[in-house]
Amino acid sequence: MQRFIGLPVFLLILSIGILSGCAAGGAARKPGFKADGPTVFVTGANRGLGLEFTRQYAARGWNVIATARRPDESAELQALLAQYPQLAVEAMDVTVQADVERVALRFRDQPIDVLINNAGVWGNLDAQTFGQLDYDAYKWIYEVNAIGPLRVTEALLANVEASKQKKIIILGGGMGTRATVQQSPGGHYWYRMSRAANLISMAILQRETRRRGVIVGIISPGKVDTQMLKDSGWPDTFPRISAKDSAGFVIEQIALLTPEKGGELINYDGKIIGW
Repeated sequence: MQRFIGLPVFLLILSIGILSGCAAGGAARKPGFKADGPTVFVTGANRGLGLEFTRQYAARGWNVIATARRPDESAELQALLAQYPQLAVEAMDVTVQADVERVALRFRDQPIDVLINNAGVWGNLDAQTFGQLDYDAYKWIYEVNAIGPLRVTEALLANVEASKQKKIIILGGGMGTRATVQQSPGGHYWYRMSRAANLISMAILQRETRRRGVIVGIISPGKVDTQMLKDSGWPDTFPRISAKDSAGFVIEQIALLTPEKGGELINYDGKIIGW
């Protein structure tokens, strides 16, 4: 004899199924995302270069996933969120594994054409001056600048490999080169050391992923006139470039990236910087 499930029982089973799916961390895709459009993922999107990357890619019609530690505190980022339906904003601290894993799980089925590891800190100049080095300050700067990009990239590598462009971008490697040390004042130990670590880690990553079609671009955005640079105590005598202009130049270099340039340090004007 055929048996029928009563409506209350059916609704209970349905509710359990839905809750189980949520608990499993179902992947998310913002309703405004274009299914056939390219996607960029930006860290440190609340101000400076990260905000400009978010603004300019969104204006070009890209799907944009913008992350920051406290995105709600950025009025400009929230204004962009209201303006562009294909923009998703997520709270994420690159130094917190659980944060990165949560966001990666949320977008696990979303191909990411360009992953921009932009989040970074310069740190206080006094704490990076020989004779008064603050070794605790080094731990934080290294965690953000050197470990953070690796943590984010490892969590999202499958998303990048599933995309058409397959590009991973690291910013700011120029300060980690010997040539830059010889051409500028000393100091800035912790920041320079963290950027040097970026260079070698991304060179290793490019070596390991090249056969899978991934392109790792290390791009120096120049001395960008942002709050980060102001906080560093870097001399005002050095020429600076606006965040808007620098982001535009970097986006152009990202578009021009080829497998042959993978692992190289590229200036925002396209010149290869030896390191």
